[in-house]
Amino acid sequence: MQLILRQPAAGAEPDDPSGVVVAASPDTLGREQWLWDVRLLPDSAGYEVVVDRNPDVIDVISERVTVLGEQRLQRPAGELWLAVVLNGALMHGAFALSAGDVAVWEGEDPRVILIEGSAQNELHLQLIRVSRRDGKDVRWVP
Repeated sequence: MQLILRQPAAGAEPDDPSGVVVAASPDTLGREQWLWDVRLLPDSAGYEVVVDRNPDVIDVISERVTVLGEQRLQRPAGELWLAVVLNGALMHGAFALSAGDVAVWEGEDPRVILIEGSAQNELHLQLIRVSRRDGKDVRWVP
């Protein structure tokens, strides 16, 4: 599954300390044990990406990625990935994403992710890779 969220933090209140949740598991608290969430907090430079998790169950790698031109990413089976566009314009297939947009990839489709930034301007993403410590697939239902 792939999902594109168009600037979910655009309507966020600057004084809200919790920010805007763009993805979480579970999606409904009380239904099952909380495992992880990703939030966007507005700040003077646009927003900050905040990842919280249950460290006994979930591993997270969050890294800033610079894309110049075309780049192919291989997402391992079982991992859930989120890419937050920090600046620039990202092309992902037929979709053009701009600063503040979020792409989510989960499950079997797609495993190879082709992204493209402008050949002239650097594109910066915050790439969040979520996996389970027990090797089971990370699942998320928006």
